[in-house]
Amino acid sequence: MLSAILVPYGIFVIKKDESETDETQSIENLTKNIVYFKKFDEEDIPSIMYELRQDANEKKAELKQALIEEITELKNKEAEESEESEEAEGIEPIDIAVEELETISFEASKIRPENDAMRSVMYELGLEYGVFEDLEDDFLNKMNEWTVQYTKMMMKRSSQAKDKLIVQTVNALDNLDETLNLFSERLREWYSLYFPEMDNIVKKQDAYVQLVSEYGFRENYTRTRLKEEMPQNLARTLSLAAKKSMGAEISEVDLQIIKSLANEIHNLYKYREELQAYLEVSMTEVAPNLTKIAGPSIGARLISLAGGMDRLSILPGSTIQVIGAEKALFAHLRERADSPKHGIIFQHPYIQGATGWTRGKISRAIACKMSIAIKADMSGNYIADTLSEQIDKKVADIKVKFPKPPVKKKSKRPQGKGRPSRPGKPGAGKPQRRDGRNDDRRRDDKKRDGRRDSRVDGRRDDRDSRDNRGKDNKGRRDGRNDDRRNEKSSKPTRDGKSRDSKPNNANKGGKAGKGEKRKVERVVIGKTSSKINK
Repeated sequence: MLSAILVPYGIFVIKKDESETDETQSIENLTKNIVYFKKFDEEDIPSIMYELRQDANEKKAELKQALIEEITELKNKEAEESEESEEAEGIEPIDIAVEELETISFEASKIRPENDAMRSVMYELGLEYGVFEDLEDDFLNKMNEWTVQYTKMMMKRSSQAKDKLIVQTVNALDNLDETLNLFSERLREWYSLYFPEMDNIVKKQDAYVQLVSEYGFRENYTRTRLKEEMPQNLARTLSLAAKKSMGAEISEVDLQIIKSLANEIHNLYKYREELQAYLEVSMTEVAPNLTKIAGPSIGARLISLAGGMDRLSILPGSTIQVIGAEKALFAHLRERADSPKHGIIFQHPYIQGATGWTRGKISRAIACKMSIAIKADMSGNYIADTLSEQIDKKVADIKVKFPKPPVKKKSKRPQGKGRPSRPGKPGAGKPQRRDGRNDDRRRDDKKRDGRRDSRVDGRRDDRDSRDNRGKDNKGRRDGRNDDRRNEKSSKPTRDGKSRDSKPNNANKGGKAGKGEKRKVERVVIGKTSSKINK
């Protein structure tokens, strides 16, 4: 079994033992089993590396065929010389049978261990087969030169890609639009000093620039000349305004400077039209499927925003749908804003003509077809007609399925504290209790409930005790009635009178009977002994 292994400077043909696997093969076994070595020309090495990078299968088939022809020729030559002299001198026999040449497996994959093993001893093998003379002066310099040439070829290919030209054309159009708007506004302000009425009559920038560039003086705005370039009513209005203008009188030199600026802007407008035509032709040539589905302008901007056709071809339809809406997308991800339904593809006529509730669905359908179209462009297939029919059918189905806007569902979130009530639903915004019912109690009632709750923990509420002052039954902390005052009141006083005859402070705040006014006597407490003797 023969295996051909590629290195930058040639091909090694190795006769492999079928009993050995890739893991059991060592570098020593590989180098011992080399039966043939084909050296590339040093000038062709960068181009061979570049072609292998572009189309590896085709280049490997070409190298395999060249290798078989070279070995067959050497075998034939070896056979002829062996017939002439039994012992050919100076020619080493090739240990390859002619029948084995077709079985050469040409592998150049990096993941095969034998390829990595051969590249790890690339310098030693090159030194053995006469490719290099030494390490620093020969090996490193040659490898550096080959890789630099290979990198230049890759950069040249990348610059020659047609989609790069499309990206630059789109950027040039954007810059040109900014410049045209800036200079057109400047021209309007400048020419309005001479003809201010024209600013309100002619709104289009390109038409305004063309009139200033062509006519200049107000006397040239005649109805007969203007009718050839604009509608009759507008020509009549403009000619009358020119006759009765209140603009300043300026010299011919000053007006000539203004006309020069108008000529330059007019040329820029013509250049913009040329760029637009070039872009349409390029898009039809490079991406015919995408141009058919999205149009040349949208397709070119998608390629420009994605960074190229390679990058756009690997994006899913959901990403293509929001290309150009990055600001809204990140606002949705960070600030919980509404998600964007479309980006640059909003300019598609199907999306612009759709209703608000179907616009997102149609955008997704068209974006998915765009993703398929750009993949077909990369592979070289033309399926634009089929995709267009599918888009038409899908859009028609969406319009039939969703003829009316959907009914908005009520929010399931609970009404928060202090949330304003909805109009027509009084009390809907009031704070709710835990059981879900509205709490209509006043704030004073809630405070009172809070005090009651605080007494549950055993603390004494002095405000309640003041409220209960004067009542007969005062409760003890253990809950029993306090009868000590009643026992004390039954004992006689020093003057022999019963304590019951004296008014008691406990009865001071008691309620009087109906129709009677209770007489309250003042009792002096803490009387000194001298006063008592008197």
